[in-house]
Amino acid sequence: MGKFLGYTALILLAALMVAGSFLGYFLLEGSPPELHVASLPETIGREYVLTVSVRDTRSGISSISACLNQGDRVFELDPKIYKVKEWWRGSGIKEDTVSWVIKPFTLGMTEGKALLRITARDSSWRNTLTGNAQVWEAEIPIDLTPPRIAVKSTVHNIRTGGSGLVSYRISELPSRTGVLIGERFFPAYPKPGGAEDMYVAMVAIPFNVTKPKRMLIEAVDRAGNIARVGFPHMILRKTPKVDTININDHFLEQKMPDFMARYPEFQGSPLEVFLKVNTELRHRNNQEIENYCKESAAEILWHGSFVCLPNSAFKAGFGEERHYLYKGKKIGRSYHMGSDHASFSHASVPAGNTGLVVFADYLGIYGNTIIMDHGLGLFSMYSHLSEIQVLKGDKVERGDTIGTTGMTGLAGGDHLHFGMMVHGVFVNPIEWWDKKWIQDHILTNLSVQ
Repeated sequence: MGKFLGYTALILLAALMVAGSFLGYFLLEGSPPELHVASLPETIGREYVLTVSVRDTRSGISSISACLNQGDRVFELDPKIYKVKEWWRGSGIKEDTVSWVIKPFTLGMTEGKALLRITARDSSWRNTLTGNAQVWEAEIPIDLTPPRIAVKSTVHNIRTGGSGLVSYRISELPSRTGVLIGERFFPAYPKPGGAEDMYVAMVAIPFNVTKPKRMLIEAVDRAGNIARVGFPHMILRKTPKVDTININDHFLEQKMPDFMARYPEFQGSPLEVFLKVNTELRHRNNQEIENYCKESAAEILWHGSFVCLPNSAFKAGFGEERHYLYKGKKIGRSYHMGSDHASFSHASVPAGNTGLVVFADYLGIYGNTIIMDHGLGLFSMYSHLSEIQVLKGDKVERGDTIGTTGMTGLAGGDHLHFGMMVHGVFVNPIEWWDKKWIQDHILTNLSVQ
């Protein structure tokens, strides 16, 4: 009997030791939580999202709090408190991420330095009031003043489907700046060869926009403060020409098999395939073109007016509204986003101006296509080529032969489709063939100080 009681006592003692070890490990431990602060800006402006991650694998997280100290004033942010579910387990929350939206102006803070302090505590009983604490501190400047913008250019008479250039001065180095036209943003570049605070933005009015909801210069400083100002402008509306194109069986039988082979998703009768190509593929291709125009050289690569296909006949203009008929019935509509020119078959195609080749390959309805970057967001496009004679990355001089005309893609005959884009927005090429227009609308605004 005594031996049995002795064994029982030993078992109880061992159990108490295990329980004590358990409680000591989880509730009397002395390691503070791990605390990580997401990237912090150099300066906090009118609004900033502070994100903090905390991890405690033993007793769990008890609280995460943050405050901003400015002089003798303390601005507390709402703390995150974690309830203890069972006394022997702590909070049970081993890791979490907390975010606060800091609005210094709303909090009543002033410009200048502030001390940001973040505190994470665990559920340990080592200190029954506070637990183990991990404290993170950083001194951060508060900037509540948006940059100042001074418009310098004066000529902003832009046609629908036309181009322009805006020059302006900013009081401080921006993190982002450009011109907003409707919902589109046209990024600006430091003025080539100009003062450090001067910026220029190539802009365009989409062909189907007669009155943009807004035309504003925007500048965002490093603290996230936003400044927006208008600039004097006049939108000159251009009524598009309407053209009718008859689609016949010969055209469908000649052109659609190539699209069906290249795009397995487009199947059906030749007419059904044409309808998909002329809508779905056209939209997809135009989006691809816009993507190729997102990155541009921060300098002017072109010089003088642009050249087009020499000794050619003009066949179709920019922005024309095309109605497609099949056996007298209207089957679709599209807009022509370039200028068509025809010469003899397989005529040599010159580069419109000096630039860098950013695309040289097959491009759906446009067939074999070359896209060139001319700097500051200006691009040119050469489509339906029978042969491409340049490679992506090549630098080409104005007038150099880059390919030969053809009828690849959706073309019904041998010709060149020549397009111009400003940051992916199609614009009327006719302006860029005009030396006087370039001087009056681009170079004059570019030369201001």
